[in-house]
Amino acid sequence: MKVFISVSISAVLLFVAGAWKMQRTQESFASLPSDSPSAGTGSLVEEKVPKMWTNSSTIYKGDSFDLNFSAPNAPFLGVIDPAGHFFYVVFPKEDAVGKLKPLVGSAQFASLHTLKIRTSTLKADPYTYGVYTNQPVFTRSGTYTFILGENLHIDDPNFVDKVVIHYVHSRRPARNASTDVAMN
Repeated sequence: MKVFISVSISAVLLFVAGAWKMQRTQESFASLPSDSPSAGTGSLVEEKVPKMWTNSSTIYKGDSFDLNFSAPNAPFLGVIDPAGHFFYVVFPKEDAVGKLKPLVGSAQFASLHTLKIRTSTLKADPYTYGVYTNQPVFTRSGTYTFILGENLHIDDPNFVDKVVIHYVHSRRPARNASTDVAMN
């Protein structure tokens, strides 16, 4: 029995020593400089080049703005209104049901570099069960998020491109040529 205990103790000590040496070796390799980027020298995630952008950040009722794209474009463009309602703006024409229709069909949209959006007339598919006619999109003040992608119903934001627009549901304030100043 004494032999068994002494052999067991020796085996356990060898196992612990081997594991300790293995851990120390991995730590020493981790401290060596490497060719791969790290948090201090670069990003592990490649910076995403925008496929969609606009020069307008705030728009008013009746305004128009351009959404710009670096074609070829994904087949779907949608917009989420301030209340969280989703609308399809661009989708394949052959997928239209009832009186729903895209602003531009996916086939034509694929090569477009600019899409003019008119706040007063934009109607889109509200993606609501039982509603088969396009509905007005810009109906209240707030943030509207346009999303572009192959599949707009995903949880990972890395697979869609977004543009955020702040919309004010009133006419643009008039610009005065001169400002009245009271002087004493």
